[in-house]
Amino acid sequence: MSHLLICAMDSEAQGFRSMLSQRTDETVGGLLFSKGLLCGHPVIVVRCGVGKVNAALCTQTAILRYSPDAVINVGVAGGVGNGIVTHHVVIGTDTIQYDFDLTAIGEEDGLVSPCDEVLSQGLLAAARSVLPDQRLSYGRIATGDRFVGDSLTAARIRDHYGALACEMEGGAVAQVCAASGIPCGVLRAISDNANEQSEVDFPEFLASAVAETEKIIVAYFEGLL
Repeated sequence: MSHLLICAMDSEAQGFRSMLSQRTDETVGGLLFSKGLLCGHPVIVVRCGVGKVNAALCTQTAILRYSPDAVINVGVAGGVGNGIVTHHVVIGTDTIQYDFDLTAIGEEDGLVSPCDEVLSQGLLAAARSVLPDQRLSYGRIATGDRFVGDSLTAARIRDHYGALACEMEGGAVAQVCAASGIPCGVLRAISDNANEQSEVDFPEFLASAVAETEKIIVAYFEGLL
């Protein structure tokens, strides 16, 4: 069973690339795909770039080129849910694109895409094996083409959309995977609290948040049969 790991930034992807044994690299459509084994399992790692369009283009390109059995979008996010702060990890039950708005023509606000329950539960079990339960949450992750750095926006994403975290790629990855019938999971470590302090917190906590995702992903693959 092959897995595709999609990260937005080099800082999120480079650790996973370095973990691959028997690694080979291939550039497709301007994207660098690294193939190899992680804990003995076939894995492809790619940096998609920041934002929904980049994420969607990358996901579709990877599906057409490599036909992965499962996709995991992994990286950092801003915490918006109550008690979701730095050093916390959120695993998505689903995603919502909060900047997708057709309410003017009578549609509901936001675009929801599911995360695969079996894959997500596997990620949750892996997270529980390396982190205490009080640092883990399982719920909705919001996606939009904006780095959220103000409390009012963060509160709206929490209260109106029921999200625990906000980022810029997961909803697009999940949407493409759903259209292709491929299981998708979204894993996010909290690097900031999507408020006025985010400009300071994000660079300060980025490395430690990325390290948390690496531990969880390794545990996930160690636990696969």
